[in-house]
Amino acid sequence: MKNYLPIFFFLCFSFTFSQNTKSSDECGTDKIMNDLYAKHPELKIKEDAFNQALSKRIKSGEFSQFYSKTTQLYEIPVVVHVVSDGSPLGTSCNRTDTEIINWINHANEIYAGNVAPSGMSSPIPVKLVLAKIDPNCNPTNGINRFTVTLPNYVNYGVDTDPGQAGMYQLDLTALGKWDPSKYYNIYIVKDTAGGGASIGGWAAYAWFHGDSNDHAIINYTAVTSPSRHHVLSHEFGHAMGLYHTQQGSSGTTCPANTDCTLNGDKVCDTEPNTLSSANTTPCQAGQINPCTGVIYAGAEVNIMTYTACTRDRFTAGQRDRAIANLLQYRQSLLNSPALGTTSSNNNVSLTPACIPSTITSPSNFDYGITSVKFGDINNYSLTYQQNFNNFYENFIGSYCLGKATTTIPLTTPTTITIAPGPASPNNPVHIIRAYIDYNNDGQFNETTEIVVNQTVSSAAVVTTSITPPANAVLNTPLRLRVIGDSNNFASTVNACYNPTRGQVEDYAVIIQDQTLSAGKSVQSNNGTIITKINSSVYVKSNNKISSVTVYDSSGRRILANENINSTEFNSSPLRTVNAIIFVNVTLENGKTVAKKIKF
Repeated sequence: MKNYLPIFFFLCFSFTFSQNTKSSDECGTDKIMNDLYAKHPELKIKEDAFNQALSKRIKSGEFSQFYSKTTQLYEIPVVVHVVSDGSPLGTSCNRTDTEIINWINHANEIYAGNVAPSGMSSPIPVKLVLAKIDPNCNPTNGINRFTVTLPNYVNYGVDTDPGQAGMYQLDLTALGKWDPSKYYNIYIVKDTAGGGASIGGWAAYAWFHGDSNDHAIINYTAVTSPSRHHVLSHEFGHAMGLYHTQQGSSGTTCPANTDCTLNGDKVCDTEPNTLSSANTTPCQAGQINPCTGVIYAGAEVNIMTYTACTRDRFTAGQRDRAIANLLQYRQSLLNSPALGTTSSNNNVSLTPACIPSTITSPSNFDYGITSVKFGDINNYSLTYQQNFNNFYENFIGSYCLGKATTTIPLTTPTTITIAPGPASPNNPVHIIRAYIDYNNDGQFNETTEIVVNQTVSSAAVVTTSITPPANAVLNTPLRLRVIGDSNNFASTVNACYNPTRGQVEDYAVIIQDQTLSAGKSVQSNNGTIITKINSSVYVKSNNKISSVTVYDSSGRRILANENINSTEFNSSPLRTVNAIIFVNVTLENGKTVAKKIKF
């Protein structure tokens, strides 16, 4: 056996194709990887660089303590697209809600280690949760249904490549895909082999997060057949960066195993096995593993293998690699608002300004912005992807899957944190800029309105403080523009440029003067009172209150309540003594009121 565990990222994309095999649950990872590398050689460079970095971290023991002791459960918002061929509900690929829910629950039991015999599977602290809010911010049960009656789908199902008998997968997903930065998309389809062998499905690996191929497509029999219920766990294992245990094998040839952090499946506590032995029937439990010379020690029943055995377990090394991939590449899913019951309200009006019209050198090198945090703004998004053409993102107005507006004080600094795209040999250095249109004239002065101008490695983040100038326009939504691009093109970057390889994102900021006399109630022309009652903040207004945010004197947010939808609000007690706080109230009519109070 190998001897230890990993963490970080990799590409693969476990696909199915028609072939004569002994296992009905094969996925064509190696074939599709080779196809992708032929089209996009930069992907192979990226994969190798990741695995080298990962290997060093494994050997240093850097992650062993964290992953063996963490008790956090990572919830993944999923949407299951049930793609019917026109068959009645409950027949063929048109599976019922109850069947889908039970199927998701079974996968979660596998990840929890509850399906294998006691103590035989290492739990992976991941839970697939059906989304509660759809992309239009309406309530959902996380199951999306649509019908495809095209002959190539009805007769042959889905293929990964265009020009095959089945429907091309990207033509299918284009009919119903939810934002992959907020939801993990799973498609239940009629067939996954163009009418050939009934193969389980395929899924993109974690570092493919946000790409048009980032989804799982699964044969409906994985839902209806108990012997294939493990397929979802297997495919989502790929989505968490896990390889097959027989990775690197060809036929009866064993994978290389001179360095378990870089060979085979790159997990040190899974034994290498051959592709042919994995496909051998009957189950090889109790037989000699030709790659180790001793009796199989778990590879034959591992979720990530091909086998005639019942697959029901993961190892600790697979757990570590899976969580490392999630933390590195799928943070936007881990922080997605799709599992909440309320959506964000970013419906403010901004003075019109220049916006990018195109991207001048498009590429899939992950340039751009993955998160912005500033006051109440807390938004995750995709880097630039050619298939999404998302070189400009406007997160105000109807956008509701992340907080994109905030109110900040005039006289004290507020911290902003901007994260660029993930580390890659193709984008080692990002230039990050941000502007605030302080005078609200719809233009950005490159001297007085630039608030961030830094270069960072792609694995780093920009953190700095912003203090608005005394002449800034107050109590009015102002445009915050954030830019991330390759530092190779820094000389071309300005507030109104067309990005070269990266992105431009727009948010909204309201600046409020906090110089009101401490301790006095304020009655504004909005008919709003803000005061202190015992150790709580009390607000009463003639208009319904939308949100109340409280800051300490350093600008740190200590209380935030949204969607209040009432004319009266009383906060929970504040643990603040002999201090000055700043209270910002946003009303349903869009007006804002501020108050400084001494506690």
